[in-house]
Amino acid sequence: DFEGLFWGDRPQRLSLSATGTAAFALLSETGETGSVASALRRRDIARLEAAGTVSRELGLGTSNDDDNDSLGSLGLLCTIPPDCVVFAYRAGTTNHNFNRKASDASSSRRRNWSKRLVNLARINMGNEYVSSDASLFGKAGIVNPRCFQDNIQWAGGPQIIMPLVYAASSAKSLALTLRLFRASTERHPPNLEAMQGGGGFQILAILIQGKKFVDQNILEQAFAFAVHGFVPQSMEDGAKSSSSVPSIVGLNNPPFTNWVFSDLDAMKQLLLNHQVWDLKNSGPGLPLRLVMLMNGLVGQKSVHKAFNSRRLHLVGIIRWTLHLMVEAAELYTAGEMASRRPRARARTNSSDSVIMNETGEQISNVWYVE
Repeated sequence: DFEGLFWGDRPQRLSLSATGTAAFALLSETGETGSVASALRRRDIARLEAAGTVSRELGLGTSNDDDNDSLGSLGLLCTIPPDCVVFAYRAGTTNHNFNRKASDASSSRRRNWSKRLVNLARINMGNEYVSSDASLFGKAGIVNPRCFQDNIQWAGGPQIIMPLVYAASSAKSLALTLRLFRASTERHPPNLEAMQGGGGFQILAILIQGKKFVDQNILEQAFAFAVHGFVPQSMEDGAKSSSSVPSIVGLNNPPFTNWVFSDLDAMKQLLLNHQVWDLKNSGPGLPLRLVMLMNGLVGQKSVHKAFNSRRLHLVGIIRWTLHLMVEAAELYTAGEMASRRPRARARTNSSDSVIMNETGEQISNVWYVE
């Protein structure tokens, strides 16, 4: 199922990471018996399981060159000699209603239209099997319009949505922008390649890092980048469940059994980046929610738990968890020490109070337990 024409209609799919991310999502929905890992083994491409940022760092390919993110490193690159191309028609559009004259509106014979498609493969004069130009005759279109992902690609790629992230002034608008990002990259290798190898996820992480209103909805939108099958909560449900203790909505439902960890780059650059999520001000709610979502990937009822656990190991999930525990312990310790210093409590309109140290500096009490 190779989409695209041979003469520049779309770039070839060269990225191993982007192709693997799209393939994992497709294999999880084919209805085959077993997990994604077993589907890869049946196709003799088990090494595709490590496709992603870590595969480039570890050198997945058999060659010693730096381009080990190419499909050629696993022998999956499709190369077709020009002499074997019989036809490569250039896409064209026509509007019959615009071209038809008013006097011909009542004529049923003139409602059909004709269009000539030039065969660009005829440029190769050495190919004796090349076909001639084609002619179309009919009443309706024969090619569906481009999807949203293709339109974003031709407009410049997912990077054109980056200004929306920078301009987002609330948690709701940022979550909707991330949802737009996901729609532009879903199962679309060219846009995925721009986000993975092109540095899109790194830029997105920097932009999110500058926001001070990151909440659970934004975390779930970022988690949906990396995990196929996960559906973030709606804004209304997220607002009802926003508290210091994260909700477990989504982990008790059957759909979590089909979650597939499809994108290593999104996981490493967004979710496992401690600088993106401001734990000092957000409190323990966000990291607890993320850990609970991680547990859903390797749950006992998960069909792809072995596949997900191996890929989590590739991104260094054990080291990240230890780092998270150390950071949480330091924040709890700092909150306890600040509570024991001479302090004053500034009264507010709410029932809560803000801890002030002896210098008048405000201390956040989200990591302090009475």
